[in-house]
Amino acid sequence: MVEPGRAKLSRFNVELQGETLWAAGPEKLAQAAARVSGRAGRPELVAVAAEPQIAIELADELRRRGLAKSVFLITPAEDEEGTAEGPPGPEEMTGPGRVKVALPTDWSAMDPGDLLFHLVSAVVGAQARNPVSALTGLPGSPVLRDDVERRLAAGEPFIFLYLDIDNFKAYNDVYGFGRGDIVIRALAKEVVDATRRCGTPTDLCVHIGGDDFAVLTTSDRYAEIARRITAGFAGKVPGFYDEEARTKGYIETPSRRGEPTRYPLMTVSIGGVNTALRRVDSYLHLTEIAAEVKGYAKALEGNQFVMDRRRG
Repeated sequence: MVEPGRAKLSRFNVELQGETLWAAGPEKLAQAAARVSGRAGRPELVAVAAEPQIAIELADELRRRGLAKSVFLITPAEDEEGTAEGPPGPEEMTGPGRVKVALPTDWSAMDPGDLLFHLVSAVVGAQARNPVSALTGLPGSPVLRDDVERRLAAGEPFIFLYLDIDNFKAYNDVYGFGRGDIVIRALAKEVVDATRRCGTPTDLCVHIGGDDFAVLTTSDRYAEIARRITAGFAGKVPGFYDEEARTKGYIETPSRRGEPTRYPLMTVSIGGVNTALRRVDSYLHLTEIAAEVKGYAKALEGNQFVMDRRRG
């Protein structure tokens, strides 16, 4: 939703061989982004020239629905007291997936090339500070750490779900990492879809790395989120294997010790932590607890969701 400089911004997108869409409000822009996502993948940049609250609400909606990597609030530098020209620093971050870009006070009269330089620099800087996975398009652990630490400092309780794929290494060994990437993308989709359907607008889906994912939610339907993830992924798993493996229910490949070993078809294990019940002192403390609970889930057969019930 960009008001001033429409022609200039359209020209920039043409020069970059991109596509420009204009929308009158957050909901219509979210709908437009969904249409673009269905045709050619998620937009790299959504620029908003409007009130900050509108930009924040839009960013939360696009992030929750997995429709954009970054949302930028573009304002003249003179409107923000003490804001310097150029790309924003870390202190100007307004939340996961949201960045405030300060342009020079005379930005509306700038040469198109100079203004484009400022915008591109902001995009590059934001991606460097808050990188997203090239494989899944989800934010990584730096974004998760920042959000967790912010919530802990503010005393905001939340549910943390930590999950990964069981027997994924064996699958990679037999079928190759190219097909392993397909599996990871499939799980990412289940994570996003389940959180979108049962979560809240402020929830966060994260691809930590490899086959590890996390969901930070405040929804009281967190168990349903976990159930939908495991059920959705379980429905896709047979299609990742050849007919022989599906019939047998396992694949055979050498273990780390070099011994022939049978590995069941892939499943998902999820460990959950509720900070309203369990005292969590830091991001590192949270990850330690979550890893312990997920380890317990992995020791059980099949798709499992285990919630930490300990208090104090």
